[in-house]
Amino acid sequence: MQLCSLAKGALSALLVLAAVPAALGDSDYIETNVHYLRQFNLEPPFIDEGFQMRNFDYGGDAIINTASHIRLTPDAPSRIGWVWSTMSLPNDYWKIEFDFKIGGKGGYLYGDGMGFFVTKERASSGPVFGNRDYFNGLGVFFDTYANGKHEFSLPFIMGMLGDGKTPYDGSHDGGANRLGMCEAYFRNLREHSRASVTYLRGKFVQVQIQLQPNEKWVDCFTISNVTLPENPYLGFTALTGDISDNHDLLEVRAETLSSEALKNYNSMPNLPKDIVGKVAGTSFFGFVFKALLLSGVCGGLFVAYKKYSADSARRF
Repeated sequence: MQLCSLAKGALSALLVLAAVPAALGDSDYIETNVHYLRQFNLEPPFIDEGFQMRNFDYGGDAIINTASHIRLTPDAPSRIGWVWSTMSLPNDYWKIEFDFKIGGKGGYLYGDGMGFFVTKERASSGPVFGNRDYFNGLGVFFDTYANGKHEFSLPFIMGMLGDGKTPYDGSHDGGANRLGMCEAYFRNLREHSRASVTYLRGKFVQVQIQLQPNEKWVDCFTISNVTLPENPYLGFTALTGDISDNHDLLEVRAETLSSEALKNYNSMPNLPKDIVGKVAGTSFFGFVFKALLLSGVCGGLFVAYKKYSADSARRF
């Protein structure tokens, strides 16, 4: 019965862990003190009457479809595309939600992926999912191509904090830089996916994912004790190499909090370091299912054992 006790203990720990970020997001004072940062919003038609993007630049191979999306790269090899804000985000707190869709004709080989950046620099193309290397700030990568062997499945999402001096470990898919990650099969889905990145200065960066509209949000990872550079810019980038995919950005929404709400928020303790889960049908939830199944089996065995003991006692 020791195995049954371990299964129950593991299940309890997982349920407590899953409740931490959920409780954080339900605070009433946060919901009632939201200030929308409309200068960072992107939605169709993306351009104004003068055929210009307000508060954003785009370049490389990025193409604007005014009806539906910004295609950062087409499903063609050796392409780089980007969209960068021309204004800097607040220094203390922000939350960015964005809708995206990644996919193409490739059945087994495709790539390379998309990057979300909040950095001191802006609009400089390079090898890190379309952005420059040695960046200073936050990078969240939606990686679809494995450059090496891994114990986890692709696609996956990972987070990196660049200091302006350390290169991205491209040959190992960011293995030397990875501060948080989760598996998330967001490629070639029927509808778009949605991601959320939340930052509280000195406290944490939290990444969540909603693989399909109307599905539940899933906590991907949280990194604590994070302080980003002052006055950072927001960027979305994508890259293809010998293999390719369409990388589409559909919509971006941004918000911050009032000074009073931030004061209350800052009184909360740090979240645990590196909360990491596996997303939507992958091994994290598989483990929960196995723990539940094992608990049920143990319960059934216990009932059968009690019945057997009672029958044996009646025979003698």
